[in-house]
Amino acid sequence: MNDLTELDEPIEIAQTMRDEIRRVSNATRARRLMVSRVMTTLCAVTLAVTAVPLALLLYQLIKRGAPELTWTFFTKVPETPSLIAPNATGGLSNAILGSIALNVYASILAIPIGVLVGVYLAESMNKFAATLRVIAQTMAGAPSILMGLFAFSFLLQDLHIGFSAIAGSFALAVLMLPVIIIATEIAVLNVPNTLREAGLALGAKPHKVSMRVVIPSALTGIVTGCILAISRAIGETAPVLLVIGGGYLNTWKPLSPVSALPLSIYENAKSEWPSQRAQVWGAALLLVIFVFILSLTARIWASRKQKVSN
Repeated sequence: MNDLTELDEPIEIAQTMRDEIRRVSNATRARRLMVSRVMTTLCAVTLAVTAVPLALLLYQLIKRGAPELTWTFFTKVPETPSLIAPNATGGLSNAILGSIALNVYASILAIPIGVLVGVYLAESMNKFAATLRVIAQTMAGAPSILMGLFAFSFLLQDLHIGFSAIAGSFALAVLMLPVIIIATEIAVLNVPNTLREAGLALGAKPHKVSMRVVIPSALTGIVTGCILAISRAIGETAPVLLVIGGGYLNTWKPLSPVSALPLSIYENAKSEWPSQRAQVWGAALLLVIFVFILSLTARIWASRKQKVSN
């Protein structure tokens, strides 16, 4: 009997605790429901406040920019309006080609370096890696105009390269680097340690494990970070404003001056001709389309790879 009594005591204690939890829960249920409704309402209001300006901006872009996206816009170079032909604005093919060239060159410069540095930061725990991590995080929050000033001072004044596509792509590459580094480091850190341990247990060297096991496993996050870095760089004006030179020629040569869509928006917005100011909306809409496509590609890539891995 004593043994049965001792067994019943924990059961009675547990039942008493459950009853007390139910009592406290019922006593605070009304307050918790009210707080939940208030917070849900605040979230809905915040979403509406955020979405309304964005919707108005997209509406204006589509309304004013869509009529500008004609065949001439994509195939002709700019023309200077005159009193005889005030609407002769031509197109922005030079800016479109220049933007593509700038971002291709910037990606070639930034992606290999950013991925390697990100892997190094994830795999190393020394003071040098900690210093690089702080530098990357600081660069990620630095104003983009500093990248343009750095490229202008280093390439144009010190190396005397001159206004060119390579100078602009260098500025964009410096801007892209911290995004790629941080994304790569996070992706590599999310790889399970068991994969590293398995590779090392089989006798592979650490750098072989990183190249053949860790990086393929983190490829989804790395590619997503690279695409997001490109989508950020494609619309930047400040880094390229000082170093690409502009011009009306369709060229993609690295050492030649080029134009870009952000630069064309900046220059045409200051024009006294209404036809050129109207063309700004077409260029802005095209930039938004580029960024949307790149962001959507990153999300689709990540979701499909995640489904395959699962």
